[in-house]
Amino acid sequence: MTDTGATTSPRRRHDAQASRRALLDAADALFDERGYDAATVRDIGERAGVDAALIARYFGGKEGLYLATLEQEGHAPMPNDLVQAVEHMLSRSEQRGSGPVPLAMVSPTLTGEMRSQVREIMGRRVVEPFAAVLSAGGAADAELRAEILVATAVGVALTRASGTLPTLARAPLDEVLAVLRMLIDALQDGGR
Repeated sequence: MTDTGATTSPRRRHDAQASRRALLDAADALFDERGYDAATVRDIGERAGVDAALIARYFGGKEGLYLATLEQEGHAPMPNDLVQAVEHMLSRSEQRGSGPVPLAMVSPTLTGEMRSQVREIMGRRVVEPFAAVLSAGGAADAELRAEILVATAVGVALTRASGTLPTLARAPLDEVLAVLRMLIDALQDGGR
């Protein structure tokens, strides 16, 4: 056997925690920049500087990685004004697509573990802040009202995206928000 002069570089020690953190950071940035659908597993792996196959190992897939990014602290809180919060949710959906959380919220095939994870994320990031605003306005059933508002916003976002309700899909967002403002005002009324 002849020596070709090629040397084998020593194998880099695998650091699972660093790889996991790099994937979370890269995914968080790409999901924010492009939205869930446009951020590919390959792009996330490249930005993280690790093999994209590690996404499946550490997170169970792209959806699990997305949920893990949502569980991180540091995301901007929902605005305290409910109209602004709903506008934020709908605008983000229109710019970046629906993503797996709204889709998971309406999926009858969601596993118990995934349902629990989605419930916790939506509760902490959206329902609880909405309920706090509604409770401060005097609503005794603030959590119910908050969940109705979240369900309405998710439903509007999904049906606008799918086009199944053509008038809603074609309506400019400001017109949709004007109608939703009446609903939000009624929910904030607190039953008075």
